[in-house]
Amino acid sequence: MKVSDVAKDLPPTDKLYLRDSYLRRTLGRILRVAKEKGSRYYVVLNASIFHPLGGGQPSDTGWLSAEGMKFEVKKALESGDVVVLYGKLLEGELREGMTVTQELDWERRYHIMRLHTAGHVIDRAVSEVVGSHVDTLGALHGPPRAYVEYGTSIDVKLLKRIEKLANDLLDDREVVIREVSSEELQNFIYGAPNLGRLPRSSKYRIVEVKGVNAIPCTGTHVAKASEVGRIKITSIESIERGSRLYYDVEPK
Repeated sequence: MKVSDVAKDLPPTDKLYLRDSYLRRTLGRILRVAKEKGSRYYVVLNASIFHPLGGGQPSDTGWLSAEGMKFEVKKALESGDVVVLYGKLLEGELREGMTVTQELDWERRYHIMRLHTAGHVIDRAVSEVVGSHVDTLGALHGPPRAYVEYGTSIDVKLLKRIEKLANDLLDDREVVIREVSSEELQNFIYGAPNLGRLPRSSKYRIVEVKGVNAIPCTGTHVAKASEVGRIKITSIESIERGSRLYYDVEPK
């Protein structure tokens, strides 16, 4: 079954995760249920706290529940402006029009938030240590193994300096999120390494780590850089167009 078929003719999902990364539990109404096979289903809600796979971030997981019903959300996907949940019905039945409680696997989500904000800070550290602006080619800010791909060759001897600078930037500086029009974009971004692969849009969501950089991004982030903990650069490898830098976050 194609995700696009599940989402066909449905209104855009209210993407609650874009407005509040810390919202871990809320209500939603089922707009569509599509059975795949056995106990596996696709479910679309009118509003979602589940961030779908994409934008350099892995999918959230969690649960939907109502009286006598429990559904495990194994992944969230996106088709156009519609978020489609896929998972396993554990008990009861799913019905269109049903009001359910949606709940995140918060431990996983918060880890992803810390990793994603850390990735933005690493972008700044890489540019400073390399000595010039470096574009990103791609990223995975989450498990099983977080990484950022850069469009330049990075010497392994620089990794300790990159790690130290990145950690030096982690303090109580705020992480501010705003939405701007395409005409305003250049007034609000700085140190953004992803402009070369930015899709055209009438509006953009900007994530600014105060004093570090301000990057167009649709991911989930912590409110203060200090919540990241400590950044650990684990390894680096050469790829066709540059380098892939692997990292993780640890408690302080």
